[in-house]
Amino acid sequence: MLVGGEGRRLRPLTDTRPKPMMRLVDRPFVAHQLDLLRRHGVRDVIFSCGYRPDALRAHFGDGASSGVRLRYVVDPEPLGTAGAIGNAAGLIDDEPFLVLNGDILTDLDIGGLREDHARSGATATVVLTPVEDPSAFGLVRLHDDRSVEEFVEKPAQEDLRPGEPFRINAGTYLLDPGVLERIPAGRACSIEREVFPALAGDGVLYGHPSDAYWRDIGTPASYLAAHHDVLRGALRTESPAGGAYVAPGAAVDPAAELDALACVGRDARVGPGARLVSCVVGERSVVGAGAVLDRCIVGDDVTVADGARIGPGAVLGDGARVPGGAVVEAGATVPTGGSA
Repeated sequence: MLVGGEGRRLRPLTDTRPKPMMRLVDRPFVAHQLDLLRRHGVRDVIFSCGYRPDALRAHFGDGASSGVRLRYVVDPEPLGTAGAIGNAAGLIDDEPFLVLNGDILTDLDIGGLREDHARSGATATVVLTPVEDPSAFGLVRLHDDRSVEEFVEKPAQEDLRPGEPFRINAGTYLLDPGVLERIPAGRACSIEREVFPALAGDGVLYGHPSDAYWRDIGTPASYLAAHHDVLRGALRTESPAGGAYVAPGAAVDPAAELDALACVGRDARVGPGARLVSCVVGERSVVGAGAVLDRCIVGDDVTVADGARIGPGAVLGDGARVPGGAVVEAGATVPTGGSA
């Protein structure tokens, strides 16, 4: 599991924690991936770490509380996706292994992926997910036997074929151990840009199209939407669903109003008359009387004073302060420890 990225698009929230440790409803994001793996019988997991690895170790330890055996490797420097896999080669057994990007929320049928990989005789299989517009991604084209024909990076309209399915790399792979020999030692290497095109050229890279739920949580908008999807029950998770989530230890005044997609973290406090609309409020944060939070993300230890208003898409870093009656405009960011 590739959990080494800095999560720059999620700053300031990732100033104080690695992206995989961003909470998604009631648990760190990466715990949802461990839950998925455990449900499909995967019991041996390697975290390939880079940025703030101690936070992962401190929370998950040896993995026993998550029902898996968990080991760690730490990249000495940024090595790219393939380099990070190669850095873990000494812990990988001589059998096909899964690789998961650490910022993908999915309820993929891993059993179906295994069957597809074995049936095709592929050296590597990449999970593909459909999108309406591939222009922001990399289109993956398949031959009729589902071997990969080519990758088209961020295709323009003229690059598209009439009627073709728009499928992109979903960030989950099943690889034979021989793929490790394709990863050059001693330098950064991208599995998507170097290793996969070479495998496709040899005819041994296959696609596994999947209609399973899929979301990249790498931006604030997508991270917030992932909360909404979990609370709606749009995918299978181990988290509560079916309404607003209020964590243990949080205190919400009876006169406050929370809609069905609001999420309030542990030991947070929400005052009378406050209105929380499809937003995330972090641990130990305080929302004052009459404050309105609308489709925004509030980090940990934040104070939103009485009567303040936080607009849609706004992000408040840990420890931020919003004075009474102040307005944080839609899409604005308040930095870690900053004041609006």
